[in-house]
Amino acid sequence: MDQNVLVSSGQALIKALDGAGLHARVAMWVHNTELDTWKLWIVPPEKFEQKDKLTFYRRISEIVSKNRTVLCGIDASDTEMVLDSHPAMKGLGRLFKMPDLGNVYFSGNSFNGYYLPDGIVLRSDL
Repeated sequence: MDQNVLVSSGQALIKALDGAGLHARVAMWVHNTELDTWKLWIVPPEKFEQKDKLTFYRRISEIVSKNRTVLCGIDASDTEMVLDSHPAMKGLGRLFKMPDLGNVYFSGNSFNGYYLPDGIVLRSDL
């Protein structure tokens, strides 16, 4: 998928989440090279825990449904809830802060020993 589309649609989704009170602390596109697919990893607000995944995905689905016109084809299935305890998130949080929306591209990096082939960080606020 075109990385410019990933950035613009991902940022639109994060803005919609923010507007709905579901502030993503981290949002980053991660490329699965084996399947050639992209997933938007989202670290939800601290109030969400592992057991709240169903609630999280339901809220994402509702927000996506209400904002389809600005999301350029993103679906709820393109997202993945990732906890702040994930090794990559711990490493990313130590690397830099970007509380506002932006776009930082990376390729072939390890974050806290967790290898991510390609990605685009849209927000990093841990």
